[in-house]
Amino acid sequence: MAGQVPNACAGPFGAFYDFYIERPRLVQVIARVIWGIDASVLYAGMKSIEEVGSGAVIADVPCGGGVALRALTPAQDVRYLAADLDSKMLRRARQRAEKRSLRQVELLQADMSELPFGAAQVDLFLSFSGLHMISDPAAALAEINRCLKPGGRVVGTTFLSDGSRRARAIFKAGSYRGHALPPDRDRLSSGLKAAGLVEVRLGPQRGFTSFEAWKPSRPQPSGRASS
Repeated sequence: MAGQVPNACAGPFGAFYDFYIERPRLVQVIARVIWGIDASVLYAGMKSIEEVGSGAVIADVPCGGGVALRALTPAQDVRYLAADLDSKMLRRARQRAEKRSLRQVELLQADMSELPFGAAQVDLFLSFSGLHMISDPAAALAEINRCLKPGGRVVGTTFLSDGSRRARAIFKAGSYRGHALPPDRDRLSSGLKAAGLVEVRLGPQRGFTSFEAWKPSRPQPSGRASS
């Protein structure tokens, strides 16, 4: 499973992370003070879980400790595939799913660039705060497109390279330990399109933003640019 580095949230910091990530107002304060970002886009993106129809397949990669499960209800008729590279994060996600009685959640250990899902299997693909953690986001985006059904949607968030001075310093320091640097806005947009996704939409926020795109319902003509 190449291309990813250990998640800091899976270490000693994890207990504090688990506490504050479930409290959006507290997250907003921490995100603004440390990173200088608006973290509300993370929780806004989770509303897409409520919008899928009965029988839909949802993939959540990286699922982390299962924060997106807050938007899933026990009665929702979906198949929820939650995958993460780190086994510690998967244990936390399992605990959250059990606490919320979410029996439709299936947990898998997987790399974003080598997903264990079938082609055209997923209706909604969630990727919250994951693309900036890998050295080859293009490979992950290609995998997302492969897994999506025609007309399927990807929704996510990522850090960007145009963040605050403090955020840039944190990422630069992390790069010396092997962590990837976040993409710039143009690279993210072009990467989504190069993967074969269309109707690409990026939020206006600097440093940390949302994105969404769709897999075409029909094959795109050769040479046609995505909107």
